[in-house]
Amino acid sequence: MQTSFWRLILLAVIAVFLMALVPVTIKLIQVSPWMVGFVRLLIAVVGLYLFAKACKQSVWSQKQNWLPITLIGLTFAIHWLTYFYSIQFSTASIAAIGVSTYGAHLLLLGWWFHGQRPSLFEFLCVSLAFVGVFFVVPEFSLKNEMTLGLVLGVLSGLLYACLPILHQKYKHINNQRRAFGQFFIAMWVFAISLPFLPVKAFELNNDAVIGLVILGIFSTLIGHSLWVKVTTELNHVVSSVVYYLYVPITLLLSFFVLDEPLTSNKLIGASLIIVANVAGLIYRSRRIHNP
Repeated sequence: MQTSFWRLILLAVIAVFLMALVPVTIKLIQVSPWMVGFVRLLIAVVGLYLFAKACKQSVWSQKQNWLPITLIGLTFAIHWLTYFYSIQFSTASIAAIGVSTYGAHLLLLGWWFHGQRPSLFEFLCVSLAFVGVFFVVPEFSLKNEMTLGLVLGVLSGLLYACLPILHQKYKHINNQRRAFGQFFIAMWVFAISLPFLPVKAFELNNDAVIGLVILGIFSTLIGHSLWVKVTTELNHVVSSVVYYLYVPITLLLSFFVLDEPLTSNKLIGASLIIVANVAGLIYRSRRIHNP
């Protein structure tokens, strides 16, 4: 039992590290968000299909599960789109800080879907998280691309918080089939846009191709497949706390790879968001287990 728990924690940490490569790589290769999404998902879909074939398993869900699989896939696709545009409009680190409001959203969604009303302390934690967002915002204007990027990051965090709730709700569907279905539906959302993209979007240099392959194999096929597994099997509080490693990892990668400055406002904002979310989630876990 204990070994299984720490094994899941290790898998969660690996998944978070692989996913933290995303904002830095996307900013580095400067490829259309629609193209990034399609290529990553195509690699993930083909990879999972071949793996299932090798294991003589099926990735196709039964007809009665098509609706929940479609819902998960659409939520995932919109989460990705808002996040990719957040990275494009702002910076890798600001987008990561925006999506890290995930934990605050998860507390509120727990109230909405499961009737777990937040206490005063939890409301304070949510408020503190959004004070952290205030520190990162350069000015409150959607004409400012940094602000627009941060707003999209926060929206992406909301959609991301919906995913563990959906995966746990439909955990009767095999992990592999849920992961494949999530990627397959999302892939078609991105594929529909391809005929409308400018020709320039398809002109990829060697660095862009390498970056997309890395994102497809490591961040999507391996990283997200692992994350589907751990968020289904781990308590949502534990997985959420591990997820906040995403912010410092991204900040450090952005600093060393992209030369993004670690400003005091950015560090204060990120720290407030992480502390608020972790405190709120741990408090919620204790309330659930010690009513």
